[in-house]
Amino acid sequence: MFGLKHIIVLVVSLALVVVGVIFGRKQKLSNLYKILLVIGIISETIKVVYYILSNEHSVATYKYDPATGNMIEVYFGGYLPKTDLPFHLCSIQIIFIFILNLSKNENLKRLLLSFMLPTCLIGGFMAMVIPTSSSLASWWLTFQYFGYHACIMAFAIILMITKEIEFNIKDYLKAMAMLFATFFVAVYLNSAIADYVHNVNFMYVVNPPVDGLPFLNKDHGWGVYMVHYALLALFALTLCYIKPIINHFRKPKASE
Repeated sequence: MFGLKHIIVLVVSLALVVVGVIFGRKQKLSNLYKILLVIGIISETIKVVYYILSNEHSVATYKYDPATGNMIEVYFGGYLPKTDLPFHLCSIQIIFIFILNLSKNENLKRLLLSFMLPTCLIGGFMAMVIPTSSSLASWWLTFQYFGYHACIMAFAIILMITKEIEFNIKDYLKAMAMLFATFFVAVYLNSAIADYVHNVNFMYVVNPPVDGLPFLNKDHGWGVYMVHYALLALFALTLCYIKPIINHFRKPKASE
């Protein structure tokens, strides 16, 4: 993290975010849904194909062997590592993008968008600042990882400035409720496959993204870590909705 490659790719990715916002803000949201769907499919295709062929790249990991009770070294090839399934806060957006393209329910779309606004913006940015170790292991994965996160971050910024949707404090509360719900989903999901996947950590409810982070660490135990995690999530969520929150509390004064 923060090696020369990471810094270069991070700068390029942030530039891509700016370019994406400049051109994307002129598009209707319905068109952006289609563009994001294509980007998501390309992103996942690159990842899947890379791991199918990764025996040639000697990409190894460890998994639990129930028969022996030991951790064994395995090489990717022909399957996608379970830790790369779309159950992190950023990768789960692909599922939401599919729903946005297929659903005719406007209330459902607004609910998803209210959740995607903060998670794509803050989640996408944090994912690029604190990337996974695998994302820097290969230029193919680096392109896939940073390109995808730059695109969803640009989409979130467009959501903030678009006039198609005027987010309000109800959207803020719904986004908070969805974030709270994903915590429990992640706990159940991690628990369900913990015996078969080493260090499974979807949505980072088990451990921090990397060791040595200030504030977001387990120096004082998991409970304190989760309190810090929740406070950061609440702060980030509130920051994304600061304008609707201010507008909500200004309305009564304006009517007096």
